[in-house]
Amino acid sequence: MINVLFRCAIALAGACGSVSALAAPDLALLRLSGQKDPAEFKCPSLKSRPSAERATAERASQVEGDVQSGALAPGPQVNAQPNALKIGLWGDSHTASGTFADNMLEALRLPVAQTHPSFLAPTFGLKGVRQPLRRACLSDDWQLAMAYRTPKEGPENYAKSLSAIHTEQAGAFLWLDFRYPDPRTRLKWADIHLAKDPADRGLVLGVTVDDGIESIVQFTPGSRPRLRVQSEQPFATLKLRVVAGAMRIDGIAPVYEGKTQVILDVFSIPGATAKGWRVVSPAHLRREDPLAHGYDVVILQSGTNESLDPDFKVGLYEQQISASLSQLKAAYPRARCILIGPPDAQRSSNTLRLINDSQYRLAVAKGCAHWHWQKAMGGPGAAQRWQAKGWMQADLLHLTPEGYAQSARSFVSVVPIKPR
Repeated sequence: MINVLFRCAIALAGACGSVSALAAPDLALLRLSGQKDPAEFKCPSLKSRPSAERATAERASQVEGDVQSGALAPGPQVNAQPNALKIGLWGDSHTASGTFADNMLEALRLPVAQTHPSFLAPTFGLKGVRQPLRRACLSDDWQLAMAYRTPKEGPENYAKSLSAIHTEQAGAFLWLDFRYPDPRTRLKWADIHLAKDPADRGLVLGVTVDDGIESIVQFTPGSRPRLRVQSEQPFATLKLRVVAGAMRIDGIAPVYEGKTQVILDVFSIPGATAKGWRVVSPAHLRREDPLAHGYDVVILQSGTNESLDPDFKVGLYEQQISASLSQLKAAYPRARCILIGPPDAQRSSNTLRLINDSQYRLAVAKGCAHWHWQKAMGGPGAAQRWQAKGWMQADLLHLTPEGYAQSARSFVSVVPIKPR
Protein backbone atom coordinates (compact mmCIF):
# COMPACT_ATOMS: atom_id res chain seq x y z
CA MET A 1 0.00 0.00 0.00
CA ILE A 2 2.81 2.43 0.83
CA ASN A 3 4.44 1.85 -2.58
CA VAL A 4 1.15 2.53 -4.34
CA LEU A 5 0.62 5.68 -2.28
CA PHE A 6 4.16 6.82 -2.98
CA ARG A 7 3.71 6.44 -6.76
CA CYS A 8 0.42 8.33 -6.57
CA ALA A 9 1.96 11.08 -4.50
CA ILE A 10 4.84 11.46 -6.94
CA ALA A 11 2.40 11.76 -9.80
CA LEU A 12 0.44 14.33 -7.84
CA ALA A 13 3.55 16.28 -6.92
CA GLY A 14 4.65 16.27 -10.53
CA ALA A 15 1.84 18.71 -11.27
CA CYS A 16 3.55 21.20 -8.96
CA GLY A 17 7.16 20.63 -9.94
CA SER A 18 9.91 18.91 -7.98
CA VAL A 19 12.26 20.47 -5.45
CA SER A 20 15.10 22.46 -6.98
CA ALA A 21 18.45 23.23 -5.40
CA LEU A 22 19.36 26.81 -4.54
CA ALA A 23 22.76 28.49 -4.32
CA ALA A 24 23.29 26.56 -1.10
CA PRO A 25 23.55 23.01 -2.47
CA ASP A 26 21.33 21.43 0.19
CA LEU A 27 18.67 24.16 0.39
CA ALA A 28 15.33 24.13 -1.43
CA LEU A 29 12.77 26.94 -1.43
CA LEU A 30 8.99 26.53 -1.20
CA ARG A 31 6.85 29.65 -1.61
CA LEU A 32 3.32 29.46 -0.21
CA SER A 33 0.43 31.75 0.61
CA GLY A 34 -1.92 31.84 3.58
CA GLN A 35 -4.52 33.89 5.38
CA LYS A 36 -3.62 37.17 7.05
CA ASP A 37 -4.86 36.17 10.52
CA PRO A 38 -4.85 32.38 10.83
CA ALA A 39 -7.09 30.78 13.40
CA GLU A 40 -5.58 29.38 16.58
CA PHE A 41 -5.54 25.63 16.13
CA LYS A 42 -6.18 23.03 18.79
CA CYS A 43 -4.22 19.82 18.95
CA PRO A 44 -6.38 16.80 18.09
CA SER A 45 -7.60 15.06 21.22
CA LEU A 46 -6.25 11.82 19.75
CA LYS A 47 -2.83 12.29 18.18
CA SER A 48 -3.23 9.38 15.80
CA ARG A 49 -2.82 10.14 12.14
CA PRO A 50 -5.63 10.14 9.57
CA SER A 51 -5.39 7.33 7.03
CA ALA A 52 -2.91 8.26 4.33
CA GLU A 53 -5.29 7.32 1.54
CA ARG A 54 -8.08 9.56 2.89
CA ALA A 55 -5.73 12.47 3.58
CA THR A 56 -4.31 12.37 0.05
CA ALA A 57 -7.76 12.09 -1.55
CA GLU A 58 -9.17 14.95 0.53
CA ARG A 59 -6.35 17.31 -0.36
CA ALA A 60 -5.70 16.35 -3.97
CA SER A 61 -7.83 19.22 -5.22
CA GLN A 62 -5.94 21.69 -3.02
CA VAL A 63 -2.47 21.10 -4.45
CA GLU A 64 -0.73 24.33 -5.35
CA GLY A 65 2.93 25.10 -4.93
CA ASP A 66 5.95 26.78 -6.39
CA VAL A 67 9.21 25.09 -5.47
CA GLN A 68 11.90 27.25 -6.98
CA SER A 69 15.52 27.88 -7.44
CA GLY A 70 16.47 31.39 -6.47
CA ALA A 71 19.20 33.89 -5.67
CA LEU A 72 19.74 32.89 -2.07
CA ALA A 73 23.20 33.32 -0.65
CA PRO A 74 24.81 30.03 0.32
CA GLY A 75 25.13 29.20 3.97
CA PRO A 76 23.07 30.04 7.06
CA GLN A 77 21.02 33.18 7.54
CA VAL A 78 19.55 34.61 10.73
CA ASN A 79 17.76 37.94 10.92
CA ALA A 80 19.42 39.39 14.03
CA GLN A 81 20.83 42.81 14.84
CA PRO A 82 24.61 43.03 14.30
CA ASN A 83 25.19 43.48 18.04
CA ALA A 84 22.64 40.86 19.14
CA LEU A 85 23.75 38.72 22.08
CA LYS A 86 23.69 35.02 21.15
CA ILE A 87 23.33 32.47 23.96
CA GLY A 88 23.17 28.67 23.71
CA LEU A 89 22.09 26.66 26.77
CA TRP A 90 22.22 22.87 27.12
CA GLY A 91 20.98 21.38 30.37
CA ASP A 92 18.64 19.01 32.15
CA SER A 93 15.16 19.41 33.66
CA HIS A 94 16.30 22.33 35.84
CA THR A 95 16.58 24.58 32.77
CA ALA A 96 14.17 22.81 30.38
CA SER A 97 10.99 24.38 31.76
CA GLY A 98 11.97 27.91 30.71
CA THR A 99 11.64 29.56 34.14
CA PHE A 100 15.39 29.79 34.69
CA ALA A 101 16.02 31.26 31.22
CA ASP A 102 13.16 33.77 31.51
CA ASN A 103 14.48 35.10 34.79
CA MET A 104 18.03 35.17 33.46
CA LEU A 105 16.84 37.48 30.67
CA GLU A 106 14.93 39.64 33.14
CA ALA A 107 17.94 39.93 35.45
CA LEU A 108 20.11 40.90 32.48
CA ARG A 109 17.47 43.49 31.45
CA LEU A 110 17.24 42.00 27.99
CA PRO A 111 14.08 42.53 25.90
CA VAL A 112 11.92 39.40 26.02
CA ALA A 113 9.78 40.54 23.09
CA GLN A 114 12.89 40.82 20.90
CA THR A 115 14.42 37.53 22.08
CA HIS A 116 14.08 34.70 19.59
CA PRO A 117 15.59 31.26 18.96
CA SER A 118 17.83 30.47 16.02
CA PHE A 119 16.96 26.77 16.12
CA LEU A 120 14.07 24.81 17.61
CA ALA A 121 14.84 21.36 18.97
CA PRO A 122 12.34 18.77 17.70
CA THR A 123 11.34 17.87 21.27
CA PHE A 124 7.76 18.97 20.69
CA GLY A 125 5.43 17.40 23.21
CA LEU A 126 8.22 16.11 25.47
CA LYS A 127 7.08 16.50 29.07
CA GLY A 128 9.01 19.09 31.04
CA VAL A 129 10.26 20.98 27.98
CA ARG A 130 8.92 24.41 27.06
CA GLN A 131 9.46 25.53 23.49
CA PRO A 132 9.35 29.23 22.46
CA LEU A 133 6.09 28.56 20.64
CA ARG A 134 2.45 29.35 21.20
CA ARG A 135 1.53 25.75 20.43
CA ALA A 136 2.92 22.56 18.90
CA CYS A 137 1.02 19.43 17.86
CA LEU A 138 2.45 16.22 16.49
CA SER A 139 0.96 12.83 15.80
CA ASP A 140 2.01 9.76 17.72
CA ASP A 141 3.82 8.39 14.65
CA TRP A 142 7.09 10.18 15.49
CA GLN A 143 9.96 8.63 17.45
CA LEU A 144 12.33 10.85 19.42
CA ALA A 145 16.06 10.16 19.38
CA MET A 146 18.39 11.94 21.82
CA ALA A 147 22.16 12.10 21.62
CA TYR A 148 22.72 11.38 25.30
CA ARG A 149 21.15 7.95 24.75
CA THR A 150 23.43 7.21 21.78
CA PRO A 151 26.46 5.16 22.87
CA LYS A 152 28.87 6.50 20.26
CA GLU A 153 29.07 8.86 17.31
CA GLY A 154 27.07 7.42 14.48
CA PRO A 155 25.65 8.24 11.06
CA GLU A 156 23.04 10.57 12.56
CA ASN A 157 25.60 13.28 13.40
CA TYR A 158 23.12 15.23 15.51
CA ALA A 159 22.57 18.93 14.95
CA LYS A 160 23.02 21.29 17.90
CA SER A 161 19.64 20.37 19.38
CA LEU A 162 21.21 16.97 20.24
CA SER A 163 17.87 15.40 19.29
CA ALA A 164 15.84 14.35 16.28
CA ILE A 165 12.41 12.97 15.43
CA HIS A 166 11.78 10.46 12.69
CA THR A 167 8.87 8.62 11.11
CA GLU A 168 8.10 6.35 8.21
CA GLN A 169 4.34 6.51 8.62
CA ALA A 170 2.28 8.17 5.91
CA GLY A 171 -0.09 10.66 7.51
CA ALA A 172 2.26 11.67 10.34
CA PHE A 173 1.90 15.40 11.01
CA LEU A 174 3.53 18.32 12.82
CA TRP A 175 1.81 21.67 13.44
CA LEU A 176 3.57 24.72 14.88
CA ASP A 177 2.26 28.14 15.94
CA PHE A 178 5.09 30.68 16.23
CA ARG A 179 3.08 33.50 17.86
CA TYR A 180 5.25 33.69 20.98
CA PRO A 181 5.88 35.62 23.18
CA ASP A 182 3.54 38.08 21.46
CA PRO A 183 0.47 37.16 19.36
CA ARG A 184 1.74 39.56 16.69
CA THR A 185 4.96 37.57 16.20
CA ARG A 186 5.49 36.43 12.61
CA LEU A 187 8.18 34.61 10.61
CA LYS A 188 9.87 35.75 7.43
CA TRP A 189 10.77 32.15 6.70
CA ALA A 190 11.59 28.84 8.38
CA ASP A 191 14.28 26.34 7.38
CA ILE A 192 13.34 22.74 8.11
CA HIS A 193 16.48 20.68 8.67
CA LEU A 194 15.39 17.27 7.46
CA ALA A 195 16.81 14.08 6.08
CA LYS A 196 15.28 11.24 4.13
CA ASP A 197 15.76 7.95 5.89
CA PRO A 198 17.06 5.94 4.12
CA ALA A 199 18.65 8.37 1.68
CA ASP A 200 17.90 6.22 -1.38
CA ARG A 201 14.13 6.55 -0.88
CA GLY A 202 11.99 9.41 -2.06
CA LEU A 203 9.96 11.62 0.25
CA VAL A 204 6.68 13.46 -0.34
CA LEU A 205 5.41 16.11 2.09
CA GLY A 206 2.32 18.28 2.37
CA VAL A 207 3.11 21.80 3.62
CA THR A 208 0.70 24.56 4.71
CA VAL A 209 1.15 28.03 6.20
CA ASP A 210 -1.54 30.15 7.89
CA ASP A 211 -4.53 27.99 6.91
CA GLY A 212 -3.67 28.31 3.23
CA ILE A 213 -3.73 25.69 0.48
CA GLU A 214 -1.54 22.67 1.10
CA SER A 215 1.34 22.15 -1.31
CA ILE A 216 2.67 18.69 -2.10
CA VAL A 217 6.48 18.62 -2.31
CA GLN A 218 8.64 15.79 -3.65
CA PHE A 219 12.25 15.10 -2.66
CA THR A 220 14.00 12.73 -5.02
CA PRO A 221 16.25 9.83 -3.93
CA GLY A 222 19.80 10.90 -3.15
CA SER A 223 18.97 14.43 -1.96
CA ARG A 224 19.53 15.59 1.64
CA PRO A 225 17.96 19.03 1.65
CA ARG A 226 16.91 21.69 4.02
CA LEU A 227 13.51 23.05 3.05
CA ARG A 228 12.98 26.79 3.34
CA VAL A 229 9.30 27.69 3.67
CA GLN A 230 8.37 31.26 2.78
CA SER A 231 5.06 33.01 2.29
CA GLU A 232 3.84 36.03 0.37
CA GLN A 233 3.58 37.77 3.75
CA PRO A 234 5.10 36.98 7.16
CA PHE A 235 3.38 33.93 8.59
CA ALA A 236 2.43 32.56 12.02
CA THR A 237 1.60 28.87 11.59
CA LEU A 238 3.21 25.98 9.75
CA LYS A 239 1.82 22.49 9.16
CA LEU A 240 3.73 19.49 7.80
CA ARG A 241 2.28 16.15 6.73
CA VAL A 242 4.13 13.07 5.51
CA VAL A 243 2.42 11.82 2.37
CA ALA A 244 4.91 9.06 1.57
CA GLY A 245 8.43 8.02 2.47
CA ALA A 246 10.46 8.19 5.67
CA MET A 247 11.95 11.33 7.13
CA ARG A 248 13.90 12.74 10.05
CA ILE A 249 13.75 16.29 11.41
CA ASP A 250 16.84 17.58 13.23
CA GLY A 251 15.33 20.97 14.01
CA ILE A 252 13.63 24.04 12.58
CA ALA A 253 15.41 27.37 12.12
CA PRO A 254 12.90 30.26 12.18
CA VAL A 255 13.75 33.77 11.02
CA TYR A 256 11.51 36.37 12.62
CA GLU A 257 10.04 39.57 11.25
CA GLY A 258 11.28 42.72 12.97
CA LYS A 259 14.23 43.19 15.30
CA THR A 260 15.96 40.35 17.11
CA GLN A 261 18.14 41.80 19.87
CA VAL A 262 18.86 38.48 21.60
CA ILE A 263 19.27 34.96 20.24
CA LEU A 264 18.48 32.46 23.02
CA ASP A 265 18.53 28.75 22.23
CA VAL A 266 17.57 26.45 25.10
CA PHE A 267 18.22 22.80 24.26
CA SER A 268 17.68 21.45 27.77
CA ILE A 269 15.74 18.21 28.22
CA PRO A 270 15.05 16.02 31.25
CA GLY A 271 18.00 13.63 31.33
CA ALA A 272 21.79 13.56 31.31
CA THR A 273 21.90 16.00 28.39
CA ALA A 274 25.58 16.90 28.73
CA LYS A 275 26.50 13.31 27.89
CA GLY A 276 25.16 13.85 24.38
CA TRP A 277 28.00 16.19 23.49
CA ARG A 278 30.41 13.26 23.51
CA VAL A 279 28.78 11.69 20.43
CA VAL A 280 28.31 14.72 18.15
CA SER A 281 30.50 15.75 15.24
CA PRO A 282 31.48 19.43 15.77
CA ALA A 283 32.16 19.83 12.04
CA HIS A 284 28.70 18.53 11.09
CA LEU A 285 27.11 20.65 13.81
CA ARG A 286 28.76 23.81 12.47
CA ARG A 287 27.59 23.02 8.93
CA GLU A 288 24.01 22.65 10.17
CA ASP A 289 24.06 25.71 12.44
CA PRO A 290 22.03 28.68 11.11
CA LEU A 291 24.30 31.01 13.12
CA ALA A 292 27.20 31.78 10.79
CA HIS A 293 29.59 32.68 13.62
CA GLY A 294 28.10 30.63 16.43
CA TYR A 295 27.27 31.88 19.92
CA ASP A 296 28.75 34.58 22.11
CA VAL A 297 28.04 32.51 25.23
CA VAL A 298 27.57 28.75 25.61
CA ILE A 299 26.25 27.29 28.87
CA LEU A 300 26.41 23.63 29.89
CA GLN A 301 24.29 22.78 32.95
CA SER A 302 24.35 19.25 34.34
CA GLY A 303 24.96 16.92 37.26
CA THR A 304 21.63 16.04 38.89
CA ASN A 305 20.93 12.92 36.80
CA GLU A 306 24.51 11.74 37.13
CA SER A 307 24.37 12.15 40.93
CA LEU A 308 21.51 9.63 41.14
CA ASP A 309 23.62 6.84 39.63
CA PRO A 310 24.23 4.29 42.43
CA ASP A 311 27.60 3.45 40.81
CA PHE A 312 28.72 7.09 40.55
CA LYS A 313 32.51 7.51 40.45
CA VAL A 314 33.85 11.03 40.55
CA GLY A 315 36.92 10.24 38.41
CA LEU A 316 34.83 8.73 35.63
CA TYR A 317 32.37 11.61 35.79
CA GLU A 318 35.17 14.13 35.42
CA GLN A 319 36.47 12.33 32.33
CA GLN A 320 32.99 12.30 30.81
CA ILE A 321 32.16 15.95 31.44
CA SER A 322 35.64 16.90 30.19
CA ALA A 323 34.97 15.10 26.89
CA SER A 324 31.60 16.85 26.53
CA LEU A 325 33.07 20.26 27.25
CA SER A 326 35.89 19.69 24.75
CA GLN A 327 33.32 18.94 22.04
CA LEU A 328 31.30 22.02 22.96
CA LYS A 329 34.38 24.23 22.78
CA ALA A 330 35.41 22.66 19.46
CA ALA A 331 31.99 23.51 18.04
CA TYR A 332 32.01 27.08 19.38
CA PRO A 333 35.66 28.08 19.93
CA ARG A 334 34.94 31.84 19.98
CA ALA A 335 32.26 31.69 22.67
CA ARG A 336 32.56 32.36 26.38
CA CYS A 337 31.85 29.01 28.05
CA ILE A 338 30.10 28.53 31.38
CA LEU A 339 29.55 25.36 33.41
CA ILE A 340 26.59 25.27 35.80
CA GLY A 341 26.69 22.65 38.53
CA PRO A 342 23.62 20.93 39.95
CA PRO A 343 21.49 22.44 42.75
CA ASP A 344 21.27 20.76 46.12
CA ALA A 345 18.95 17.77 46.54
CA GLN A 346 18.28 15.74 49.65
CA ARG A 347 18.84 12.31 48.12
CA SER A 348 22.34 12.93 46.73
CA SER A 349 23.61 16.02 48.52
CA ASN A 350 27.19 14.85 49.11
CA THR A 351 27.56 13.49 45.56
CA LEU A 352 26.33 16.83 44.22
CA ARG A 353 29.11 18.57 46.14
CA LEU A 354 31.69 16.28 44.48
CA ILE A 355 30.19 16.99 41.06
CA ASN A 356 30.27 20.76 41.57
CA ASP A 357 33.88 20.57 42.78
CA SER A 358 34.83 18.49 39.71
CA GLN A 359 33.16 20.99 37.41
CA TYR A 360 35.02 23.86 39.06
CA ARG A 361 38.40 22.15 38.54
CA LEU A 362 37.53 21.38 34.94
CA ALA A 363 36.30 24.92 34.24
CA VAL A 364 39.56 26.41 35.50
CA ALA A 365 41.57 23.99 33.34
CA LYS A 366 39.47 24.66 30.22
CA GLY A 367 39.24 28.43 30.56
CA CYS A 368 35.53 28.46 31.41
CA ALA A 369 33.52 30.07 34.17
CA HIS A 370 31.71 27.91 36.73
CA TRP A 371 28.65 28.57 38.87
CA HIS A 372 28.33 26.37 41.96
CA TRP A 373 24.53 26.14 42.19
CA GLN A 374 24.57 24.07 45.37
CA LYS A 375 26.83 26.57 47.15
CA ALA A 376 24.62 29.44 45.99
CA MET A 377 21.72 27.72 47.74
CA GLY A 378 23.70 27.43 50.98
CA GLY A 379 25.67 24.22 50.48
CA PRO A 380 24.81 20.55 51.16
CA GLY A 381 21.55 20.26 53.07
CA ALA A 382 20.08 23.47 51.63
CA ALA A 383 17.20 21.63 49.92
CA GLN A 384 15.13 21.40 53.10
CA ARG A 385 15.70 25.06 53.95
CA TRP A 386 14.63 26.06 50.45
CA GLN A 387 11.54 23.89 50.72
CA ALA A 388 10.59 25.73 53.93
CA LYS A 389 10.78 29.00 51.97
CA GLY A 390 8.63 27.62 49.15
CA TRP A 391 11.60 27.46 46.77
CA MET A 392 11.91 23.65 46.58
CA GLN A 393 9.37 21.09 45.47
CA ALA A 394 8.20 18.24 47.69
CA ASP A 395 10.54 15.78 45.92
CA LEU A 396 13.50 17.80 47.31
CA LEU A 397 15.07 17.42 43.87
CA HIS A 398 13.46 20.10 41.71
CA LEU A 399 12.93 23.75 42.56
CA THR A 400 9.68 25.69 42.41
CA PRO A 401 9.29 28.53 39.89
CA GLU A 402 10.31 31.02 42.58
CA GLY A 403 13.32 28.84 43.42
CA TYR A 404 14.46 28.87 39.79
CA ALA A 405 13.86 32.63 39.64
CA GLN A 406 16.02 33.16 42.75
CA SER A 407 18.70 30.93 41.25
CA ALA A 408 18.75 32.74 37.91
CA ARG A 409 19.18 36.09 39.61
CA SER A 410 22.02 34.70 41.72
CA PHE A 411 23.67 33.21 38.63
CA VAL A 412 23.58 36.50 36.72
CA SER A 413 24.99 38.42 39.68
CA VAL A 414 28.07 36.17 39.79
CA VAL A 415 28.82 35.08 36.21
CA PRO A 416 29.25 37.58 33.34
CA ILE A 417 26.85 36.74 30.49
CA LYS A 418 28.57 38.62 27.69
CA PRO A 419 30.92 37.95 24.74
CA ARG A 420 34.60 37.42 25.36
